[in-house]
Amino acid sequence: MENPQYIDEQVQENTGEAGIEAPKMTFLALITRTVAALAGGIAGTLVLLIIYILTASIVSPVLLPDSDLTEVSPLFVFVLMAMVFASTLIANLVSPLLISFTQKDKYKRITTTMFQVFILNTVIFLILVPIYFFSSGISYEYMSYAAGLQIAFSVLASALILEIISNYKYALLGVYSVIIAIVTGLAVCILFYQVTSNATILLFIALPLLWGGVGFTYGIFIMLYHWMVETWGRDFLSTSQEYSKDYGVEEEEIETVVDIAPPEDKEGVDFLRK
Repeated sequence: MENPQYIDEQVQENTGEAGIEAPKMTFLALITRTVAALAGGIAGTLVLLIIYILTASIVSPVLLPDSDLTEVSPLFVFVLMAMVFASTLIANLVSPLLISFTQKDKYKRITTTMFQVFILNTVIFLILVPIYFFSSGISYEYMSYAAGLQIAFSVLASALILEIISNYKYALLGVYSVIIAIVTGLAVCILFYQVTSNATILLFIALPLLWGGVGFTYGIFIMLYHWMVETWGRDFLSTSQEYSKDYGVEEEEIETVVDIAPPEDKEGVDFLRK
């Protein structure tokens, strides 16, 4: 049997009778969230630094800005893939975990989030492995593009998983803020590379920059959205909000389980009587 109280809450949510309760974000929460996300990115960078030091003889000659190497060693391909995967995985696990500590009332399903983040990061890595080997046949510069794709996609996917699982009703807030943060972070990275032409420094600042931007941008979006809801009284980015032709479409009725008594076994009784 379904809980009648649960059914009433679902109906209120679908019909809008429960009222608008837009998420809030204080300035202190914004600062702690940004610091937590930045710390996760730094954790990934520390892992990257450790692997880089241990494999400096293989990696350094290729990543130097004045390097004239055109052929990429297969060993370098494996080392680069291991560096990027390990550092992004650590950053994408630590950042959501630290962010959850700043808002425990919101991020209650952090174990599920980290499990999904691990799976998706592994899938992204496996998909990009052929691209790594294909780009290695051209030059090391194209391999840096593959590494950049892996970092950007993995951070984007991990941040979206964190926000969608934590609050599906306002998942669109996470989608907008995360995409804007990633695009802005990539623009800064590209600008930095155009100025310095140093792939090594860019590799070390990418994770803190992207995750710090994700933490900060989402907080700003929450503050701005709460102000918009209070000003106009419309829940614009709620997943239950309807626009244009979708307005007025009837929601599917919530099915309830009804206990039905089993039919009387008359045939069996007649058989025993005989």
